[in-house]
Amino acid sequence: MSQLLAYLAAQARSQPASTLRFVAGEFWRRGRARLHPALADGLSELRNHEFHRIAPLFLPAVDPALPHFLSAPWAAAALARAERICRGELEVFDEWTGSGIAPDWHYDWKSGHRWPLDVAGRMRVLDAPLGADVKRPWELARFHHGLSLGAAAALTGDPRFVGRFAALARNWIEQNPWPLGIHWAMPMEVALRAMNWIQATALASTTGQLDSDFARDLSRSLFLHGRHLWAYREWNPVARANHYLACIVGLVWLGALFEGTPEGRQWFEFGRRELLREMECQTGPDGVAREGSSGYHAFVAELFLSSALVLARRAARAQGHGLGQTTNGNLAAAIERGTSNAFASSLLRLFDFLSALCAGRSEPPIWGDADDGRVLPFGGTAVSPVRVLAAVGEALAGRPYPGGCAAVDAEVFWRFGSVRDSEAVRRTRATHHSQAFSDSGFYFFSTQRVRGSVRCGPLGVGGWANHAHNDQLSLEFSFDSRAILVDPGLPCYSEDPSARNLFRSTRYHNTVEVEGAEQNRFWPALLFRIVDDTRSRMNHWRADAAGTSFAGFHSGYLRLPQRALVRRELRVAPDDTLLVHDAVELAGSAALAWYFHLAPGIVPETIDSKSTGPAAVDMSLHSRWRLGPVLLTVWTGFSPSEWKAEVTTGWVAPRFGRKVPAQILEFRGRFAGRPEVHFVFTPAEPQIPEMTDGTPS
Repeated sequence: MSQLLAYLAAQARSQPASTLRFVAGEFWRRGRARLHPALADGLSELRNHEFHRIAPLFLPAVDPALPHFLSAPWAAAALARAERICRGELEVFDEWTGSGIAPDWHYDWKSGHRWPLDVAGRMRVLDAPLGADVKRPWELARFHHGLSLGAAAALTGDPRFVGRFAALARNWIEQNPWPLGIHWAMPMEVALRAMNWIQATALASTTGQLDSDFARDLSRSLFLHGRHLWAYREWNPVARANHYLACIVGLVWLGALFEGTPEGRQWFEFGRRELLREMECQTGPDGVAREGSSGYHAFVAELFLSSALVLARRAARAQGHGLGQTTNGNLAAAIERGTSNAFASSLLRLFDFLSALCAGRSEPPIWGDADDGRVLPFGGTAVSPVRVLAAVGEALAGRPYPGGCAAVDAEVFWRFGSVRDSEAVRRTRATHHSQAFSDSGFYFFSTQRVRGSVRCGPLGVGGWANHAHNDQLSLEFSFDSRAILVDPGLPCYSEDPSARNLFRSTRYHNTVEVEGAEQNRFWPALLFRIVDDTRSRMNHWRADAAGTSFAGFHSGYLRLPQRALVRRELRVAPDDTLLVHDAVELAGSAALAWYFHLAPGIVPETIDSKSTGPAAVDMSLHSRWRLGPVLLTVWTGFSPSEWKAEVTTGWVAPRFGRKVPAQILEFRGRFAGRPEVHFVFTPAEPQIPEMTDGTPS
């Protein structure tokens, strides 16, 4: 409680009115939940729902049972996943667990902890033993495996897949009576489960093999899911983010499913209205989600797309025609008819940012929290959500997308009804360019061989951040598509609080640390709260034929006695040279530390420091390092004895739940005045021209 009060006091100093509204909103939300003790009343009167009649709202405009799709790699992968599920395995965060035919939905199989079947409103789901993470059973109960079973049923007509889905859903309903247990404790999880149930049932309904008793039981549970979302939706007047958006999207889906009932119509109209408002609230003019996280940006983009497709199909049905595929241009127009022009434009911009993250990379960079969370992972969870959804966005915009990947092709097909021949795309070298998303504070620089980004922007929605990290003025980059400097990502949430706090700390980003303090304050017990002390600002951005340049600063350390102001400038030249110039303005002596987190497999090697290279006036050569295919030359304005270099071992989390060791190159010293450093990254070897028909290109 003391840490929570300290956090609220810190917020109140910069935005007192918003803090009062935030606290009032939380009291309203928590108090309102106690006013609905009888949400399960009257469900027995609900008629048997005819899922096959409403299924077209949730399916692409093709006959998904056409046999020629079975020969496609993405279809074969879907069938293989469905077969494993029928054998008693379930996929969670790209890992398969032997759950048996009747899973224990409250059990974390990695830690051995089991959450009790207590009243959900009184549970503190994060208060579990060290090593236990509620995200694992939550992910299991989102029912992503239902998509694989539904897709396999639609492709083959095999009743085994329909039966397995029905058995799993019935088992969940029996083991999770409302309102008991962790799976009713978080409204967002209720919404995602409902969406996956609806999507899987729509796919299975194409076989005509849905058991009427199961359809009735599932309808009643889904209606209860809708009432639960309506009563407990995670609204706050100032700090709404992906949780509230998930609730809204869930109400749109459930409202469309039950539009024949008064409650269903209420859910749908409210959800559609709020959806349009949240697009403006949760995304900036540059199209980037305001949470300061690339992973949660992908999650938000998928939520908006999932609702947009339902609204588009509904609008097309109301006009008496089907929804066309992306190839004929009708999809974008239908989305606009079902939502608004502003919403449709913002939706495309959301996916443009994902494309920017993936351009010129083998794997996209990670900014902020990344739990690999998905809404409807039609292609499984083995491939990075950012990478998959970037391809989906290209297909949405009617542009060529990098197909040939089973996960990508499955995602595109089950949303848009077509899979393109992408051989020409795979043969064509992509061209990349520097891009500024200045409202959200992401700046991408690019040359023929270098692709990277620097972070300099706000945290969260209106200063209320849950998933942002202490990454202001941090940079990352790849060389020839190989990662060199990386953001270490995030390995866990509640499983290991100390690891979560380490990975979101200043020292776990490629930036400057002053006096061992955090650039933005957070409190160890508040795993999802951080204060925007940095108030970062971009001073300069230019990208043209002469290269790319950036300059920015942050004020996070003005609260220290040294009144430190941190500045960083970048210049990227067409010859693939990256110059980073840092300056720290100090009102007294302070210990400074620079961190460079290297990609796994990059081992820094010191090399002869007698060589010359580009340097600023009054700069002297400090050291030279080989970082795989890149050379780093360090120039300083002070004597080498004042500044020490050290190589330590840290961790990188390439996917949620995984950690791999990686090297950290650190520079430390104590300075006063205005210490400056130049870091110059250059290719270690010249580029070898590619050969085309025996001729260098």
